[in-house]
Amino acid sequence: MATSSHIQGSVGQGPAVTGANTTRKRVRLKMSLPLEVRPFDARFADVRDVGEVIDFTRDGLFFTSCMPHYFVGMRVLVTFPFGEKVSAHKKFLGSVVRVEDRTNGCAGVAVRFVL
Repeated sequence: MATSSHIQGSVGQGPAVTGANTTRKRVRLKMSLPLEVRPFDARFADVRDVGEVIDFTRDGLFFTSCMPHYFVGMRVLVTFPFGEKVSAHKKFLGSVVRVEDRTNGCAGVAVRFVL
């Protein structure tokens, strides 16, 4: 059974980074785009979440969601960018690596893409 890792955050903040020495390998691109997230587990095939990307790299992304079902280790299918007006959708398989509580009752979710 997986346990979730919750970190207190606030609206408008990306993932917490402290000090000059970070573990990030890539520079994050900040933008606000919609994405669709579905659990990879077939038992939850009807669950569909549309959230908003806060930042991303080629290795993963960080998004906000008001759905409470995310946990560390959860496998997800991500469609990004998402929407009717988007000309090219890209699908990714990912794993949730962090879940942050936000002050508005929603959560920030960090996903690492699985290659």
